[in-house]
Amino acid sequence: MLPTLDDGDVLLVDRAAVRLVPPHRGDVVVVAEPNGVPVVKRVIAVPGDTVEIDGAHVDGPGMPARPAVLLKPDGLGSWQRLDEPYVLPGWVLGQSCCLADGRGGSSGPRPLTLPAGEFFVLGDNRNVSRDSRAFGPVPGDRILARVLVRYWPEGRAGSLASGATMVPDASTPA
Repeated sequence: MLPTLDDGDVLLVDRAAVRLVPPHRGDVVVVAEPNGVPVVKRVIAVPGDTVEIDGAHVDGPGMPARPAVLLKPDGLGSWQRLDEPYVLPGWVLGQSCCLADGRGGSSGPRPLTLPAGEFFVLGDNRNVSRDSRAFGPVPGDRILARVLVRYWPEGRAGSLASGATMVPDASTPA
């Protein structure tokens, strides 16, 4: 989860409320991988959202190709590009998403609409993160906790608020 989290950061998490109020887009959560190992990831898409990762997205004429996360909140409307200031600079892995099971590796960008109770999670260090691109969408019962704050080291203590925004994506048709 670099640069958001470093090894050794100590986090305060909420294991109870995440059962009562499902995670929102941008929340940092602890999820159980399919093998049961708990990992920290960021919620990118929630049930009903349509998500697509374009590994060679072009924002406009003359702009270089780069990976981008595209969303249709609630599966409706025009594509929105997720502007993510927390992603480690230099995300260059040109993998597109999504296959029918929600994993990455498709030959080109393909939309995936998340069914009820499933979330799409990504790590902030996208070049090396093992996340929904590897194991598919995460069922809500595998979300173990919502991260509330980092409380150690003292100099980095505070909220892990997302800071993400969605911006209209003119490069893709509605």
